[in-house]
Amino acid sequence: MRRLALIMTLLCLAPLSWAEPSLRTQAVLLTANALVYFDADPRARPDERHLTRMQQARQGLRRQLDARPRPEPLRRAVEALLARQAELAAVPREQAPRYPQLLVALLDARLQLEAQLQQHEHEPNAPAQVLQRLDQNIGELLLHALARSARVLGDHSLNLEQSGFLALDEQIEADFAEAIALLPAQTEVLHKQRLAYRFVRKRLLDAAVTQVDGSLERYVAGVLVSLDMLAADRTLDPLP
Repeated sequence: MRRLALIMTLLCLAPLSWAEPSLRTQAVLLTANALVYFDADPRARPDERHLTRMQQARQGLRRQLDARPRPEPLRRAVEALLARQAELAAVPREQAPRYPQLLVALLDARLQLEAQLQQHEHEPNAPAQVLQRLDQNIGELLLHALARSARVLGDHSLNLEQSGFLALDEQIEADFAEAIALLPAQTEVLHKQRLAYRFVRKRLLDAAVTQVDGSLERYVAGVLVSLDMLAADRTLDPLP
């Protein structure tokens, strides 16, 4: 089992060293790592790697925002997300009981950014559209799972019943199948990412989990970055 976990970790994390995630993925990773790191228990000793990964996502968002002109509503949504993250990071651990309220504000800011991304995205071709939908739904499922474990989901505007988790999973599985059918030349990489998703699927859907599992973010991050790369590939080879 440990060997399988190591293989899955390497499979998922390899792309992170050389790929620049999309704005959507950077926003998800910033929020996911915040949910893991900012434990409301003042006695908690969270993994500092999640603080580093949150800061890296913040830098990535800033870098992409400054790289080229963006529609003003989209720019404001990114700035709002960064502002909520900065507010959260400024609160010392001695005041950790304040974290849940600030995490809810961060989740809502990320949701508003997602709405702007959907509004301003260029209309993709069919394969890219499926890949973007996969990226979006896997990110949503990760955030919902982490928020539920962190016990802030009930206060968040996107509170999901278990049926909502299952519906997201069903759509993700259907979209993986569709993407593989549309992109036969990318079958191997899509199979690998579907395997990576399925490796953590049970933990993402488990309503009984009461502790935030930081490894979920690390596994899912690799899947999201890989999907970003495929969606951005202008040489996508759809099935004729």
